Parts: sequence; structure tokens; C-alpha cells
Amino acid sequence: MTLRAAVRHQSVLSGLFFRLSSCSSHGRVCVTQRRNNSTSPKIKVDFDQSTGVAVMHMQSPPVNSLSLDFLTELCINLEKLEMDKSCRGLIITSSQPKVFSAGLDIMEMYGTSPERCGAFWKAVQEMWLKLYSSNMITIAAINGSSPAGGCLMSLTCDYRIMADNPRYSIGLNETQLGIVAPFWFKDTMVNTVGHRTTEMALELGLLYSSSEALKIGLVDQLVPEGQVLTTATQTMSKWLAIPDHARQITKSMMRKPTIDKLTSNREADIQNFVSFITKDSIQKSLRVYLEMLKKRKG
Repeated sequence: MTLRAAVRHQSVLSGLFFRLSSCSSHGRVCVTQRRNNSTSPKIKVDFDQSTGVAVMHMQSPPVNSLSLDFLTELCINLEKLEMDKSCRGLIITSSQPKVFSAGLDIMEMYGTSPERCGAFWKAVQEMWLKLYSSNMITIAAINGSSPAGGCLMSLTCDYRIMADNPRYSIGLNETQLGIVAPFWFKDTMVNTVGHRTTEMALELGLLYSSSEALKIGLVDQLVPEGQVLTTATQTMSKWLAIPDHARQITKSMMRKPTIDKLTSNREADIQNFVSFITKDSIQKSLRVYLEMLKKRKG
């Protein structure tokens, strides 16, 4: 059974607040301060039917924050591509300068209703499930910083190519803010870099430079900044040379246990997130953080 079929058959906190050293020479924190209700598409997909490869451009200024609207649009596009049998490969990249994705949108957690928080977390789960279980070949073309939720997105892909820029960083750094990454974030990273490296990374909330990320296996390849998408396209051709059925079955064999763990605990995971994020103490921490950002901007 392929991964997509397995997921359909069974029918904390990420990079909200994380520092993007690339945003300025002073290490300014980049966070979307208010929801972007613009009707402009947050996702652009270019599908080349002659090659069977789609390129998904994240284009939600300023830093591709993973809001509910963004995640919903992302999942709709993923579903369309997955259902198109002529689409064999997907490259995910960013149209925003210096950032792949800054992670989850803090404004989806602060001052919102439990119902909204639950819907938001379900969308985060859905994004992970669709990407991690995809039958398509997925390559992350990481052309900027990718903390927390952005890191999680890239980890779901089959292959990760990152711009060789010491100012860009990637990692799951939740604990620096007193937050615990959920088990499926942890499991995804363990599957990529191993238990001990993940343990150190999550306990210390580490963000890795591009060269450090390559060294531990968090990314697979570094290329000059202007060659990330070109290299991803070239790499995709190598993966396309493998018969789909053999690759898909192998991918399912490797990933299905991790997917099953979330699908069998999905509602409990949502309830845990909502219970945690709506606590007065957590809301206070979010408020203090937002106030700090306002002062920095001032």
C-alpha cells in the first residue's frame, strides 16, 4: 500500500516566533503581526506536463508564515497535484527573499478561540500528512532561513537542497521559548538525523547554519544561492529515473509507522495543543513576546 492510500485508509508548537538571522544584520525577529486576509494567492504552482514536475512557490509576505489560510491553500494545491497522475514530482520553494518559511503564524495562537486554534492545528497536521505521505517525489529547494515549522515542512520532503549562505538557518528551536515540539515533529527529525542528534537539537532548541545542517544530515546538499531551484530541477531528473511503484512502496515502508502514529492520535494531539496554547500562562508569554517585537520595531 502506498503512503497516500495508507493515510486515506485511516482517513508543540512550531516556528512562530523564531529569529531569522537573514532578516537584518541585527538578527531582527520576523513575525507576521496581523493576519493577512488578502485574497492574493499565497501559493503559486507551475506544472510542466512535459516533465511531470510541479514547482510550488510560497508567496505570502513577508516570511511565508504558516497561517490557517496559508495552510488551507497549500493543502488544496497538494491534493490537486496528488490526484493528477501525470504529476510525478514536486519542488517546494519560496518567492520571498531570504526566507523559506518562518514557521507557524503566532497570530493564529494569540487571542483566538479554542475552535480556531483547533482548526489551525488540524491544518498543520494535514500539511504534514499530505507531504510526508505523498506519492510524488518531493524536493525542498530551501532558498532562505527555515526555522521550526519551515524546518518541519522541509523535513517531510524526500530531498533537501539549501542555499549555501552562513546567514541562513534551519532547525526546530521551540525549547528556547519554553515550548515542546510535538511527538510527530520529533519523530520526523529522528527519522532524518538520528536519535541523539535530535535529542540534542530539540533540548537545546538549536538552529543550524547551512553548513552545520549539511554536516548532521538535516539537508542533503548545499549550492550557491542563485542555483537552488536549478539544482533541484536537475536532481529531480535522477529521482524520476526510478520506477514510481518501487520508489513509492519503499517510501511507504520507511514512513508508514510514523504516519500511523499521528493518524491514530490525531484528535488527542489537537486537544493537547488547544489545551496548552489557551492556558493563561502561555497567552501571557505570547503577549509579552509581541510587546517585545513592537519595542524592537520602534
